[in-house]
Amino acid sequence: MEAHERIHSVVIVGAGFGGVGMAIKLKKAGDDDYVVLERASGPGGVWQANRYPGAACDVESHLYSYSFATNFDWSSAHGKRDEILSYFNHCIDHFKIADRIRYGNAVEEARYDEVAGIWIVRLESGESIRARALVSACGLFNSPIVPTLENASCFAGPHFHSAEWDESFDPTHLTIGVIGAGCSAAQFVPEIVERAKKVILFQRTPAFVGPRPEKLFSPLRRRLFRMFPFLRRLDRLRIYWRYEGNFDVHRSSAVRAARLSVAQGFVAREIRDPDKRSKLMPATQAGCKRNVRSGKYLKALDRDNVEIVTASLRRFHTDGLETVDGKTHRLDALIYGTGFAASDYLSTFRVIGSAGQDLRKVWRDGAEAYLGVTVAGFPNLFMIYGPNTNAPGSIVFMIECQIGYILKCLHLMQQRGARRLEVRPEVQNTYNSELQTRLARTAWASGCTSYFMNAAGRIVTQFPDVSRLYWKLTRRLRKNDFLLK
Repeated sequence: MEAHERIHSVVIVGAGFGGVGMAIKLKKAGDDDYVVLERASGPGGVWQANRYPGAACDVESHLYSYSFATNFDWSSAHGKRDEILSYFNHCIDHFKIADRIRYGNAVEEARYDEVAGIWIVRLESGESIRARALVSACGLFNSPIVPTLENASCFAGPHFHSAEWDESFDPTHLTIGVIGAGCSAAQFVPEIVERAKKVILFQRTPAFVGPRPEKLFSPLRRRLFRMFPFLRRLDRLRIYWRYEGNFDVHRSSAVRAARLSVAQGFVAREIRDPDKRSKLMPATQAGCKRNVRSGKYLKALDRDNVEIVTASLRRFHTDGLETVDGKTHRLDALIYGTGFAASDYLSTFRVIGSAGQDLRKVWRDGAEAYLGVTVAGFPNLFMIYGPNTNAPGSIVFMIECQIGYILKCLHLMQQRGARRLEVRPEVQNTYNSELQTRLARTAWASGCTSYFMNAAGRIVTQFPDVSRLYWKLTRRLRKNDFLLK
């Protein structure tokens, strides 16, 4: 067989937590014939792409890590970007999977060959790679959103999305516009505000902001975590159960009211200026949007050189941005903190399944899958961090559940001597019908717009319960849920 005709066992797309974790577990299972394709120059997924100053995780590091790789000396409760990337390299080196990852290899299309029973993955370079199974580990946050505004091309100053940060950018003595008031802005605004002449924050909806510990672990605490692994595991368990309690906001109106009161109290304590305080006071129902956790953000906005604009945006000028009230805000530079098209799953490459089905067309009304992992009509396609698998707490826990479930599917195929496995359409339909019914009762469906839903208002990213329920659903494989041939 020619080299280009080699058929791998698995092709994994993406080298973030999902792709790296899948590769490690495949190797542990005795499969060394997989390949990981990553479009970036290194591992880390969203952490490789987001280079903005202050980038860090709002989930605590002892939980935002693999359960099978806790032997990492985190410097603080919340890992910064560079440290998270160091963790990726630590895992890749420790488990010896570096030779299976191909960086700078963007996927253009994946097409299922029904005759051969394999996936043919075509790269943007023109190369094709074949495999019996395809695992998408692209994640949610890979397609930055830039709002469409009139005359956008005429603005003369530097302008970029936070996920495409210009590392040569110097904010010193500049008047900088920031569009968006979510998690990314909460991290980079405190980093630029001291050097900037002025920062103008264009805010559509005030965020729910809560405090986050910013201090480093003490040398003694780090030493204890290194010396006694059970302390790391105990801390991980403590964090896990605390985060599981976050789902209570979707179960109880009393909890929602209490959370709103706490958030409003935090703003009242942190913001001195009465006008800013009113603009930053959260008004939507608790739990409707993703919370912002930062010990620096509100303090940064309370500075005298920060202006908060709540009027809607109208058009660009060469030297600024005009709002609907007719005011033009003069700017030297503009940063988009407008997030990602999280609801557009698998949008970075085309996926063609059985009978020439295009996954984008199948999902035109909203992405859905069975347990977020498999899709009817797309044999041997598995997803990590797929539709409706975002849950309170650490996505790494959910990812490990999915990796284990995929391994069970692959093992079932091998055990049965099957060439293809796909979920039964009726199983997928029943699961998603029940899932949407439950989601309709959560705070996510209480009326605000968020990245949790698509343009039609369908919630496509969230799992409607605590993560331990998802663990129970994926712990065992229900073999009758699938068609095997």
